[in-house]
Amino acid sequence: MSQVKRRKPLSESVKASLKKKAEGTRFFYGELAEVYRKGQGAYLGAGSRNVPMGAWAMGRVNSYMRGDKARTADAKIYSKYQKKR
Repeated sequence: MSQVKRRKPLSESVKASLKKKAEGTRFFYGELAEVYRKGQGAYLGAGSRNVPMGAWAMGRVNSYMRGDKARTADAKIYSKYQKKR
């Protein structure tokens, strides 16, 4: 029997925030949600304990949207959604 990874769903406030960020930009909600999830994982791997996980993950989303270091770290996600633009 295979084990399926089950992730905790994003909260409604996070979903609303990501949808608002995606509105009127060239980014998709699903794309930003993937980056957010990856930010949560990065926090658990080596994040600062002085910053909450949600803030760390949203910071990664903001960096990704600006084209900073997160865009290069999440190049696979960017190229996946580049085909849909």
